[in-house]
Amino acid sequence: MNLFEYEGKKILEQNGICVPKGFLSKDKIADITFPIIAKAQVLTGGRGKAGGVKKVNDRDELEFVIEAIAQKTIKGEKVQEVYLEEIVSFKQEFYLSILMDRNKKSPIIIASRQGGMEIESVPKDQILVIEINPLLGLQDFMVRRLSNFLQVDYKLIYPFMKNIWSIFKNEKAELIEINPLFLDENDRLVAGDAKVSLEESEGTDEYLLIERDRGSFSERCRSLKAAGVDIGGDIAIVASGAGLGMATLDIIKHKGGSVNSLVDLQGHVIHNLDDAKTLIEEIKSLNPKAYLFNFYFQLASCKVLAEAISSQLGQLKVPIVIRMKGLDMEEAREKLEAYPNIIVEENLEKACESLISIREGGSKCLLS
Repeated sequence: MNLFEYEGKKILEQNGICVPKGFLSKDKIADITFPIIAKAQVLTGGRGKAGGVKKVNDRDELEFVIEAIAQKTIKGEKVQEVYLEEIVSFKQEFYLSILMDRNKKSPIIIASRQGGMEIESVPKDQILVIEINPLLGLQDFMVRRLSNFLQVDYKLIYPFMKNIWSIFKNEKAELIEINPLFLDENDRLVAGDAKVSLEESEGTDEYLLIERDRGSFSERCRSLKAAGVDIGGDIAIVASGAGLGMATLDIIKHKGGSVNSLVDLQGHVIHNLDDAKTLIEEIKSLNPKAYLFNFYFQLASCKVLAEAISSQLGQLKVPIVIRMKGLDMEEAREKLEAYPNIIVEENLEKACESLISIREGGSKCLLS
C-alpha cells in the first residue's frame, strides 16, 4: 500500500522524525510564512519535472499555483491534493531508504550523499548498500558505517536511524524512502520528502488521509497485489522483488534505455495465472515499446508467468526479453522461445544488452 508524501510524513513525524511544517491546501491555514513549496500529491514519481512542485513567493500567487497544480495529470495519475510546506534551509542533502529486498528476503539500507536525485542516476561507487539481518535488526556497526559514508555525526544519525528502523519494523513497511534527507542549518536531519509503502493488512486504512484515484496504474497494480509505477519511457520492467527491479532499472538506464514502467510482482500474481494475465494487460495499457522480465522463483513455478507472458505478449510486434531462474525453468523456457519476439537469457546484464541492441536495430530484428 503506497502512501502519499503527506501521509508518509505524518507517520515519520509521529515516530520522532523531523519533517518540515506543512498542511494540505484544502485546510486553508491563515497563518503562512512565505515563501513556501506547493507539491502535487501523486503516487507516481517525476512530479517535479512535470511541474508538480512549485515555489510560492507570496499570498497573491498562492491560489493560482494551487489551482494549476491541482488540475494536472502526472504520468496518467490525477493530482489528488496539493501539499504546502515550509522551505528548509540546509547545509547538505542526502538520499536514504530502507526497503525489503524480496530476493535476499531481508531489508536493505541504501544511502548516498547525492540527495535530490533519482537513485538510479547516481554512480554505483557513490551508493552505500547495507543488508540487515531480519532476526538481528539494525546494529550499531551499520549506523557507524552509514555515519562514516555520509559524513554525518554518529550521535546525530544514530537516533534518526533507530526511529526509521522502528517504523519499518513496527508498521510492516516495504519501503521508506527519504529523498532528499536534509541536514539543516541547525544540524537536524529533516525528511524533505517521504515515499512510504506498507504491507496491506487490517487496520492500515487508518493511514489513508487522502482519497485515492482508483483508476491510476499504481492502484490497478495494487488491486492485483503487485506494486507498479508508471515512469513514462519505452521499456516496461517486471521483476520479482524490489532489489531485482532496481538492479534491472539501473542497468537499463546505464546502457541508455528509458523505462516505461517498473512492476514488482510481489507474492500473489506469480501463483495465479488469471491475475498474472490481468497484470500484463495493465502494463500493456501503458504502450511500452519493449518488455524486460527479471524473475527468480524458489517456490513458485516459472511456468505460470511464462504462460501469462506467452498468451498476452507472444503475438506482439515488440521485443520481449526474459531473464529467469527457478522451478520448472526449462519447461518455461521451451514455451517462451516458441515465439519469435521473445528471447530468454541466463544473465541479467546480457538480457539488458540484448534488449537495448534490439531497440537500437541490432542484428536480430524481432519486429519484422
